This record gives sequence, C-alpha cells and structure tokens, in this order.
Amino acid sequence: MENIKENLKYIIYWTIIFIVSISMIIYGIAKPFQFANFTSSSNINLSQGHKLMWSFYSYSLTYPIIIGVFEIIGGITLLFYRTRILGCILLTVILSNVIIQDFVYEVTALNSAIFYQVLVLIIIFFDFKKLKNILVELLKFQNKKKNLILMIIALCIALIIKYFETKIL
Repeated sequence: MENIKENLKYIIYWTIIFIVSISMIIYGIAKPFQFANFTSSSNINLSQGHKLMWSFYSYSLTYPIIIGVFEIIGGITLLFYRTRILGCILLTVILSNVIIQDFVYEVTALNSAIFYQVLVLIIIFFDFKKLKNILVELLKFQNKKKNLILMIIALCIALIIKYFETKIL
C-alpha cells in the first residue's frame, strides 16, 4: 500500500511540473505574437483596463519578450531537480506580477495565472525540505566583524553620491 501511495504522489508531482513547465514555455514563446498589433479591440467583452494593459504591452514588444524569456527559463528550470526551486521562485515573481496586473486591469486571464501560481506552490510544498535547507543557509547568522567607523564613512559616501545623482541624473 505504501508503494502505491508513493507512486501516486510521484505521478501527481510530475504531472504538476509538466503542466506548469509546458504552459510557461508556450506562454513565453507566444508573448511576441500575443501582443503584436493590438491597437484596440472591438471585442465588447474586454474591460477598458484589459484594452489599456494590452495596448501598453503591444506598444513595444521588448517588455513582453523579456517576460516571455523569463517564462521560458522558469518552465525549463522546473524540469531539473537542481534548478526546480529557482524555477519556482522565478515563476512566482512573474506570476505574481501577472496576477496583480490581471486583477487591477480586470483581465479575464486572472484565473489562469492564479491556477499556475497554486501549482507552483504545490511544487514548492513537495520540495519543502530542499527549500527549507536553502532558506536556512541564506539566513544563517555569520559572525563577521563590523567596523563601525568604516560603515559610517561608507554611508557618508553613499549619501554624497545620492545627492549628486539627484542633481545630475
């Protein structure tokens, strides 16, 4: 019985990985075509916010292409054990951005973005031990000697550079 349970978990895990990975790769590849030549839509079912956001994306295809490249990278990294957590983090950043935009601009694809984000969270749940080890290592206390005088000098230099930055740039 235990073997059947483990096999079922394995099948569910890889099904979710394949769903998200394939979808993100397809969405990434489609990004340049999805927003090409969208000046306005006669589709009365689209909200004004939806039309506005799509017009923004279609103004210059550079931004959608960049998002698409990261979707492709995220989809590919999910397929490999060593990079799966990185892929989940990358896709969470992208999908969070999409979810916020879809919500704010009333885009009908909101449910799809939420669906994929939930699947990414399930993948993270399956790999929680690995994520925990990564977080422990990232947040591990390191007893490094701090030189307060040098930190104050660095802060003063940073403030001076910021002052000139606001005047020049």
